[in-house]
This record gives sequence, C-alpha cells and structure tokens, in this order.
Amino acid sequence: MAITLTGCRSRKYGLEKYDFGEMTMDFPQLQTPKPGDTIAIIDTDMGEIRVKLFPEYAPNTVDKFINLAKEGKYDNIPIPTVYPDTLFLTAGYSMGDGKFTGLENESELIENELSAEIWPFRGALMSYSEVEGKSDARWFMCNVDKENLTKSAIDELKGNTWKFSEEETQNKVNTLLDKFYEYGGVFGFAGQATVFGQTYKGFDVVEKLTNIPADSETGLVTEIHHIKSVKISEFKSGDEVEDFPPYVHEESENNSSTQ
Repeated sequence: MAITLTGCRSRKYGLEKYDFGEMTMDFPQLQTPKPGDTIAIIDTDMGEIRVKLFPEYAPNTVDKFINLAKEGKYDNIPIPTVYPDTLFLTAGYSMGDGKFTGLENESELIENELSAEIWPFRGALMSYSEVEGKSDARWFMCNVDKENLTKSAIDELKGNTWKFSEEETQNKVNTLLDKFYEYGGVFGFAGQATVFGQTYKGFDVVEKLTNIPADSETGLVTEIHHIKSVKISEFKSGDEVEDFPPYVHEESENNSSTQ
C-alpha cells in the first residue's frame, strides 16, 4: 500500500498540509446528517453501511465517486485488501495476479483534497492510489489503529511529536487528538488521503469488514467478500441514524477486568 501504517510515535504526520486557521472545530463527521445531505448506501455481504458525503470539503473526489457509483462501477466488486482492525480497501480493476489498479490511464488521477474540518475517524470513507498526493477509483474505510490510540500514545503526540508555535493551533490539534481517542480512527492517515465521507449507520459492518482474514504482511484477503452495490441517495427526515459510538479502549477493558 502507498498509505503508511507505521505507529504514531515512530513517524511525523502531514499536519503541515492543513490550514488550521480555517478549522471551525465543529467536527461535522460527529453530527447527524441533515435532510437533503447526499449519502451513499453501501450494501455488502456482511450488511449495509450508510455514509454522509462531503462535497463541500472534497468536491472533486465526491463527484468522481458519485459518477462511478451511478455507472455501476462499485457493484459486485471484491474486497481484495484488509489490514486487521485498521481498514478495508476496494474498487479498481484486477490485474490478474492478485493485485488491483484503480485507473486505466494517468488522466484519471485527481489531486487529494485535504480539509482541517474532516479527519480519518472511525468509519471515514477515504480515497486511495499508489501515487502520493493523488487518488484514483479505489476507496477504503478506516476503523481503528488500536496500537496508537492508547492514552500514553496520544499524550506523547501532544507533548513531543507535534508542537506548534501558535497556541491556538496547538490547542486545536490537542482537541483533535482527544476526539480520536474518544471516537476511534487512524490518525496516521491524516494528510495521506482524502476524507470524503463518514459512516453514520453500520459501524458494526465496518468492524466486520476490517477483520476479514488476510495476510498480515501483504494485506491480501484469504476469504473473499464483496461490495454488492453503492447507491447514491439523499438523507430524508426520519431516516434512521446511529449515534457515533465512543471507542471502547482495550486498556479501559483491561483496567476494569482487574478491579
């Protein structure tokens, strides 16, 4: 994969790619969709995921995703790559050797669209390609980077890895890290790929899909599962929504079991 999966404490992330001055701290991913919002209904053989799309933050990525979905490009496609707990990757074209490509020619690549308003929280829908700074037809959903969502890892990020000279920016980053700790996600994907949607229903399905058996080194699955269809729709008043569930930390579970 082009996306790096190394730990938070062993590398520096691309936060310098974001304009924190424009960050409102509203965290739209944590808010309930509103009537009229564009959504994607992702039907899989493990259940349904409903995602709010963010054309206001990633217009080109959303537009491409919608067009490909309407063309049926995301119907009946396999999930070839899984990194346990962390992500599942899908879409693209088979190269016949167990590998997939997400484009037929270089003109199909689009630039990443990074916004300080949306982040790789649990259930985020994100773009993908092997070309740094660009995306193709493929997409993935992230779940949780368990190793680097411990209290000590987050505190280390706040204190050592990222120190901004502007106090306001540092406070925003610290609050952002607290949100990752509270709700889960993969902070290491920040700056590497475009976030263009957020799960609002079907977090349990995301969990299942990110735990499909796969080779621990290559990520290639050893058990085939499929995206059955991706339909573009509109959120309507009265549609069912799940509250964004807080992330239950293994360290918390371990502490409670010893008490």
